Amino acid sequence: SSDDMGTSTATLTLGMTLGLLTALATATSLSGPALGLVPGRRPIRSKPRSPLALPGGMEQVGGAAVYTAESASAAQVPARALLEMPNTHAKPDYGLYLTKAAALAEVKRIVDANPSFMQLETMEATRDGYTSSLAVVTVEPGGFSSSSKSGTDDAKGKTKTRVLYNYGEHGRELITVDVAVQLLRDLARGVEHAATLADPGAGTVEETKAALLNTIFKICPMENVNGRTKVEAGDFCERKNGRGVDCNRNWAVDWGVKAPDYDPYEEYPGTAPFSEPEAFMLKSLMEAWPPHVWVNVHSGMEALFMPFDHKAMEPTGPGPNVMKQILTNINKMHCGGRCVVGSGGLGVGYLAHGTATDYVFLQQRAPIAFTWEIYGDQKAHYMDCFRMFNPTEKSGHAKVVQDWVGAAVSLLPMLRTHPELPMAVALEAAATAAAGD
Repeated sequence: SSDDMGTSTATLTLGMTLGLLTALATATSLSGPALGLVPGRRPIRSKPRSPLALPGGMEQVGGAAVYTAESASAAQVPARALLEMPNTHAKPDYGLYLTKAAALAEVKRIVDANPSFMQLETMEATRDGYTSSLAVVTVEPGGFSSSSKSGTDDAKGKTKTRVLYNYGEHGRELITVDVAVQLLRDLARGVEHAATLADPGAGTVEETKAALLNTIFKICPMENVNGRTKVEAGDFCERKNGRGVDCNRNWAVDWGVKAPDYDPYEEYPGTAPFSEPEAFMLKSLMEAWPPHVWVNVHSGMEALFMPFDHKAMEPTGPGPNVMKQILTNINKMHCGGRCVVGSGGLGVGYLAHGTATDYVFLQQRAPIAFTWEIYGDQKAHYMDCFRMFNPTEKSGHAKVVQDWVGAAVSLLPMLRTHPELPMAVALEAAATAAAGD
C-alpha cells in the first residue's frame, strides 16, 4: 500500500525497471498522467539548484539523483525519472547551433540583403524596471505593400493572410531559434525556392507559390533574449525570462491559476498579466497588426497543439475542425506521425494557465492559433536539459530544422480550407489568372 511505501527505507534508484514501475502504479491505483506517463510540454518539472532543492523524496547519492521511499510517496515519483538515462551533461555545440549574438546578426544580414520584401524592427519595452527587446522580421514574398506594415489590404485591394511565427519563447529551446533563422534564409531565396520546401500533400508547387505571394509574415526569431543569455552562461535548464517569469504563463487567459502540479521554478506567471516586456511586446504587436494565424514554436516533446491549454477540451465548429485537420496533416508530412495532435489541455497530461496561444485565440480572436512542439528526447535524464530539448547530433539538428522549416511553408496552402481566412479566395484568383494565361 502507499502507507507501507511511505515508511519503507528502500531506495528507488533512477534505474528501476519497467516492471517495478508498473507495480508501483498498480499498488497505488495511480493513472498514467499522475505518474507522469503522458509526456508533457515541460517534461523537466523543476530544475534543482542544489541537493536540497531536489523534488520531494529525491536525494543526491554518489553523483546521481535518486528517490528514497522513506521520504517520498509513490505519487511523488515521476515515471520518467524512474526510466531515464544517465545524465550526459550535454552542452550546445556552437559550431552547430547559433549563439544568441550570431542568430541576431544573421537575421540582420538576411534582412539587409533583401530590403524589397524584408524589414527588421527591434521593439523594446521596460516593465517595472526590467527591460527586454524583440526582433520582428516582416516578410512579404511578393514585395512590400501597404498591408505589410499597418493596414490589412495590399495595394490592389486584396486581403493577404497575416501569419505570425514566434520562436525562442523559452531560453533552453535553442533548436527553435535555428529553425527561425533557416526559415528566413529560405524565404530570402525567393518564392520559387521556398515553394519547393512544402510537402506535396499540402498543395502543388504552383499553389504553394500563390500562397506565399498572398501571405505577409511577421517572424520573431527569439522572443526571450534575456533567458537565452542565461542559458548561454551555463544554465541549460532555464526556460524563464531574465527575472524568473515564464513568458508563456504571463498572458491574460486564466492567468495566475495554479494547477495541483504547479511548479514555481518552471512556470512562475509574474505579478500580473503582461507584467513582462516579452508578453507585452507581442501583445502590442498583435494589436497593431492582428494576425490571422499564430504559431508558437517550442521544443520538449513532439506535439501539434491547438487551444485550449487551460482546460481539457477543444473548441468546436467549422474553423476548429479545420485547425485539427491541418495539424493532422502536418503530423503526417513533417513529424512522421509521431506528434500528439489536438488540444494542449487534453494531450499533454496537465493544464497550462496564462498561455499565449489561448490568449491569441480567445482574446485576439485569431482564427488559427497553434503551438508546435518540434523536438523532445523523452528518455533524457531529468537534469540533462540541453539533450532533452535539443538534438545533440549534426544529423538530428539538420533533420529537425528541415522538417519544421518545411512545415512553416506547408501550412500556407492548407490555410485555404479555413472558412475565416482570405487564402481560399487568393488561391482561386491565382488559379483563374494562371488558366487565363
